[in-house]
Amino acid sequence: MAQTKTSAFKWIALLAGAFCLFGTGLIPPPAGLSQAGFQVLGILVGAIILFLTWGTGWPSMAIIFALMTVPGLSAAQVTQATFGNNTVVFLMFCMMLAACLTKSGAARRIAVWFLTNKLARKSPWWTIIMYYTANFILNYVLSTAATIFVMMPIAIELLESVGVKKEDKAPIAVALLLGTLVTGLLSNGGNPISHATTLQGFSFYESFTGEAMDFFTYCAIGTPVSIVSYLLFFLMVKFIWRPDVSMLTGINYDALQSTVPPMTKKEKWSVFFYIVCVILWMMPGLSDYVWPAASGFFNKINNCLPPLAALFLMNFIKVDGEPVLAWGEAVKSVNWPSFMFIASIMGLGSFMGNADIGIPAWLSDTLSPIFGGISPFLFLVIMVFLADLMTNFTSNTVTVSVMLAVALPLAMGVYDGQISVFLTAALVTIAANNGWTAPPASPTAAVVYGSGWVDTKSMMIWGLSAMVLHVIVTMTLGYALGSALL
Repeated sequence: MAQTKTSAFKWIALLAGAFCLFGTGLIPPPAGLSQAGFQVLGILVGAIILFLTWGTGWPSMAIIFALMTVPGLSAAQVTQATFGNNTVVFLMFCMMLAACLTKSGAARRIAVWFLTNKLARKSPWWTIIMYYTANFILNYVLSTAATIFVMMPIAIELLESVGVKKEDKAPIAVALLLGTLVTGLLSNGGNPISHATTLQGFSFYESFTGEAMDFFTYCAIGTPVSIVSYLLFFLMVKFIWRPDVSMLTGINYDALQSTVPPMTKKEKWSVFFYIVCVILWMMPGLSDYVWPAASGFFNKINNCLPPLAALFLMNFIKVDGEPVLAWGEAVKSVNWPSFMFIASIMGLGSFMGNADIGIPAWLSDTLSPIFGGISPFLFLVIMVFLADLMTNFTSNTVTVSVMLAVALPLAMGVYDGQISVFLTAALVTIAANNGWTAPPASPTAAVVYGSGWVDTKSMMIWGLSAMVLHVIVTMTLGYALGSALL
């Protein structure tokens, strides 16, 4: 097989990225910023350049190595902030736990049930909303990387069964596959379970404030925003876009339903353990409202403990002579390149928020003249809009890093006492998940665009329309909920 020649642009980007990673340590920093702070900012810029041009593989390791060269940072500190980061470990356990739903067949069973129930059979539009709903629910508790390979084959199977061809790039195909992206990524913004971008927001908040972001409070803001945005997206597709869906009347629902065998004991155990973990993740914040006497106990539960306990039990509980989820299978389910990438980003975020390095104070002082005359609400609108727009064209993980690096210092400095830092972090994190308009926006967007089923122009038009709807919902419902809760 012939190797693809590396373009001159990529080589130039490599040189620029390498200079930002290591060369900034040789340049005097701007006034008010420490040499360490200047180098960490340089590493952030270098990371963005390399991620957008060379991907997230070896650049992740280069970033970790570059952090070890920052004055005052030891290899032990960098290792602790990257591979030892609680959020990184939590993501790894979530990936392992998710295997119980995907490998047992429970995830596909849920999807097929939504597509073959009585409501789905009523009309083509009911089929579409049931497909969107199944995708939304699965993405709520699984990563988009896992869910896309459950839902997209089902969507393509439905299209091919009614005579829609890939080369036609039919509006119904675009509506289904864009909907797979939109509803899935909206769902990702609703909670941090297995969702790398959301977890990144959690980690940045803790790095800048020194406090953990409460799981329940975030969900109480993010989930309603996600649900309402999803419903408005469906209404936009049905009443404004109005693709021809008449061919979906030819779907053989019984044939689709027959592809799912009776539910096994292994599936039941898998669903049980997953639900228990979700409840335990929610209880530290939820108990303050429903069981105040037990809040002290639940607040001691680290997010990593429920999945670790579940994985241990599933390895030893046997069904028909086999573990519910063997430890080896769980380990294989971890996307290690993603793990390394998130570790590097979390470490970078940790040092960007470090008060001793001084980046937050310097950014606040530097940007004060620009934002000093802007109201707190308008500031939030600008941050959310820019995050939503940026994430639709560049990596969502890059977006959340850049936008929180700007938004949090300002919320803690210029707008100190005028705006909730938690709400700022939550709304920007919610917005940064929405990478659906262009292929580089998210890994799942790249999968959908690369499928050959979609029309790029239609994806762009309706993707940006969905983005505008999300900004409106975030700055009305999300802002109102956050103001009431915080």
